[in-house]
Amino acid sequence: MDYKPIVIQYNSSTLQINRSNILMKKKKKIIISNRLPIQIERKKEKLIIKPSAGGLATGLNSAFDTDEILWVGWPGIVPKDEEEKEKIVELLKPMSLLPVFLSKDEIRNFYEGYSNEVLWPICHYQPGYIHFDREYWSTYVMVNKKFCEAALSIDAPSDFIWVQDYQLMLLPQLLRLENQELNIGYFHHIPFPSEELFMNIPQRKELVEGLLGADLIGFHTFADSQNFLNACKKILHVSSGHNQLKYKDRHIFIESFPMGIDFDKFVEVSSQPKIQSIANQFRSHFPDQKIIIAVDRLDYSKGILERLRAFLTFLEKYPEWHTKVVLYMLIVPSRDKVSQYKKLKDEINRKVSEINSIYGKLSWTPVLYFYKSLPFEELVGLYVASDICMITSTRDGMNLVSKEYIASKTLSKGVLILSEFAGASKELVDALIINPYNRTETADSIYQALKMPPEEIQERTDANIQIIQKFNVQHWVQLFTNRLAETKAIQRDEWARRISDKVLNSISERYSKSSNRLFFLDYDGTLVKFQNHAQKATPTTLLYNLLDNIISDPLNTLVIISGRSQESLSSWFDGRSYYLVAEHGIWSNFPNFNWSYKKGLALHWMPEVRKLMEKLADQTPGAYIEVKPYSLAWHYRKVELGLGELKATELKEILNPMLNDYGLQLLDGNAVIEVKNTEVNKGKAALEIAGHIKADFMLAIGDDITDEDLFRYLPQSTISIKVGSNKSAAKYYLDEQEDVLQFLNQLIVK
Repeated sequence: MDYKPIVIQYNSSTLQINRSNILMKKKKKIIISNRLPIQIERKKEKLIIKPSAGGLATGLNSAFDTDEILWVGWPGIVPKDEEEKEKIVELLKPMSLLPVFLSKDEIRNFYEGYSNEVLWPICHYQPGYIHFDREYWSTYVMVNKKFCEAALSIDAPSDFIWVQDYQLMLLPQLLRLENQELNIGYFHHIPFPSEELFMNIPQRKELVEGLLGADLIGFHTFADSQNFLNACKKILHVSSGHNQLKYKDRHIFIESFPMGIDFDKFVEVSSQPKIQSIANQFRSHFPDQKIIIAVDRLDYSKGILERLRAFLTFLEKYPEWHTKVVLYMLIVPSRDKVSQYKKLKDEINRKVSEINSIYGKLSWTPVLYFYKSLPFEELVGLYVASDICMITSTRDGMNLVSKEYIASKTLSKGVLILSEFAGASKELVDALIINPYNRTETADSIYQALKMPPEEIQERTDANIQIIQKFNVQHWVQLFTNRLAETKAIQRDEWARRISDKVLNSISERYSKSSNRLFFLDYDGTLVKFQNHAQKATPTTLLYNLLDNIISDPLNTLVIISGRSQESLSSWFDGRSYYLVAEHGIWSNFPNFNWSYKKGLALHWMPEVRKLMEKLADQTPGAYIEVKPYSLAWHYRKVELGLGELKATELKEILNPMLNDYGLQLLDGNAVIEVKNTEVNKGKAALEIAGHIKADFMLAIGDDITDEDLFRYLPQSTISIKVGSNKSAAKYYLDEQEDVLQFLNQLIVK
């Protein structure tokens, strides 16, 4: 059958691109989303394409040249046959759109199933709506692989790949497995739940690992980004900073990027005479009434029933407002064939009928409810005409309606009532922020909005406009893509510090040409793995053999320099021909292998600090104190994840005011807080030994903050190596503790 495609013309702000550009080997900015920014319809055996450019498409087109972007996604239609499929591909190619075709079964199990019956409810804190099905997950995996194959089939190099939203959570890792060099970003447009809720998903590990294939993972709010970090720590047992974590030799950044709207578009449209006419016509139906509008998609996360209950409470509590106010609800149809949504729609109908039957009159209907969508211009006219916009989401990633409403009020006045559970509430702090579950509070906010003086309305609106104008969708795109480029640059810098084969060969060459070599090696986390209990981290036979091999060369001098107690190091290493420095330099057996300690160190501080540490240890299951002759260590490696960090922070806050008074240093190590005198540290102890040895090859390896003194104090010519790629004064780094042993073996063999 010969279709004659009808393509609606795109203007400069949409996605029209010369077809020849696709064939050029030009770097592309590849966007991958569940849906392409178009709609395809069949009408009388013809295919009709309409642009449905939402916020993302608008932001991308304003940030980049249109011939730079290539979009991958489902076209929203199931082709009748291969011939129609090929026609759709050819039709979309000039617009730089690459379709991923899905069957009806795939749509049902991938999109309607796993995406919207598992991920959507869990991310919106509604676990009671979850429906697990084995076929859902297998199809979700299969469709994510389809998207991966489509992206990899693009015959042009990519500047970056930006994956959008929860339907494609496995895609970043699938892409990474195929090409380690890809620059991948991911943005999660819906909330990310607390780790307790996320743990309910059977495939939780696969999902977080899928996202960690990205270099930069974005969320609307800081809370969502922290929830994701906590889930990673809980599920994968990885350590993390406040906005990053290390996984499989890569630093991944997790940050918040609140999405905006096309502010200028709403301002321009809302000021048009045509829109003012629509607004005036709308207001003419309610000449003596205040208009409260609510615009939502039919969904249990939008708090529609909560809004109706609060409005009912308002009418009960403030009878003087009867006949003077109307709630105009516009509910956009969505999935109403699904039983849960059909039930919600029925409940909304009943509640609206209940309110209108109790309080309605011939001349007044309190709630006007329309189950439909409006054309864009009519929607803006509704924003302009209304006095109050009421958003009662029980959980929302952002909620752009709130921003659209404010942007449409530059020439008119209006009050925004906004749920604290919408991401937008973190930005639009001058709205009336409410808890939608608290009916009385919400009812009182309606009253406050109705009685608000014009000056206050203007002041609040202007403050919100400033936020929306600055943090618009164009700013959001630029912010994310710039940060993605920065992230990749940081990773490249890390890789430059990493000990590669080339770096190892260079160090080995220096080693072989030297005649007097000095090794400074930390113990815990460097020569041995960390253990939940410190005394279990004893040297292995392999370690003894390695250290003995190092000192078997008469040109080598070996020093183990540790925070460990003198008793521990003595019990493990006494009688061997290498030097030991204990408690960060307080004890040393250099130069004659007889132990001596640094005299004159004050100890009067120890009882008070020990008492404080014991108090915190008593409150923290798993924490314990290690008492050394000249220092105290508070260990929390065995404490519940999160609680240990919290209590360690509390301990540091308590101890910090005492440090200057007593001349103490606080060392924030790996799951340990140690307090000692400032007169001693690893750097001073190592420098003293180095002054006697006069080595022409010096190597220092350590893993935590206590080793930074070592790296800083030793001469610039020292080969300093950090275990782990965290920021450090060391010149190089190795990823893991096991890599240290391998590196040393390779060095002395070469």
